[in-house]
Amino acid sequence: MRTIPLALLAFRGGCPVTGAYLAYLRLHGMRPALVLAVDYVGEGLRAQQLRGVLGKGLAARLLRVRRNNVARVPAHLAATIQQGWPVELTPGREPDYETAADRVLRLTVDSYADPRLLDVMRGCGVRTFLYCSGGRVPAVLFQQDFRILHIHPGVVPHVRGSDGLLWSLIARGRPGASCFYMDAGIDTGRLIATAEYESPRWPGLRAEPAALYHALLQCYDPHLRASLLVSVLERMSPDQDLANLEADVQPHANGGHYYTMHPELRGRVLAQLCK
Repeated sequence: MRTIPLALLAFRGGCPVTGAYLAYLRLHGMRPALVLAVDYVGEGLRAQQLRGVLGKGLAARLLRVRRNNVARVPAHLAATIQQGWPVELTPGREPDYETAADRVLRLTVDSYADPRLLDVMRGCGVRTFLYCSGGRVPAVLFQQDFRILHIHPGVVPHVRGSDGLLWSLIARGRPGASCFYMDAGIDTGRLIATAEYESPRWPGLRAEPAALYHALLQCYDPHLRASLLVSVLERMSPDQDLANLEADVQPHANGGHYYTMHPELRGRVLAQLCK
């Protein structure tokens, strides 16, 4: 098993993308040097109230359990969505980080802006992090001597922003993914690689639009991202620095910027996948 000089920045609970990355790396004989497994509490009023009543540690554990429960997908739907992929993901079940990586560091923070997170990232001995979960990353994290990779569900600059999987189906006729170094913009970082995939079809599948949408995010989109990650890593030479991969400024600076898709339009897109 080859160790990759990469740290997964993984917020615990409800993140099937982390599980996909680890599963695909293992399938291809690779493992990350580190998983930074972060319990995220939050900074809003509810989070503050929860911390006040339960304390930070217990509040983080409760929120993690809740996120894992929300991430679950009915077994029959998860199996259908994942037909043809080389690994099977189980949303709502956290990976065994200790067997998947050389090292695991666990930390409880309020948000990405928590200075304790920055301290750990600076001192962990790894120079390249893979951003696995959602949320806005503060600019201070891009002003360090480490780099943060991200794999976005859409080919940039054509499909930036939210709901990249579904907007890709409309704007480009197929799903895609992009690997780039993050910067302070929204999906505007220096571009390392892109990929597009055959549009999925599940003829005759009967599922409520909300359930199908959730299943796509939990059981389909992570496969696309993990496939591109492995493709990027397999192209590296043994002595290549992950923090200094060949990367280009994105063309067409304005590109296409999309927001969360309206439920009515989303329902139409999903219906096409089941015809």
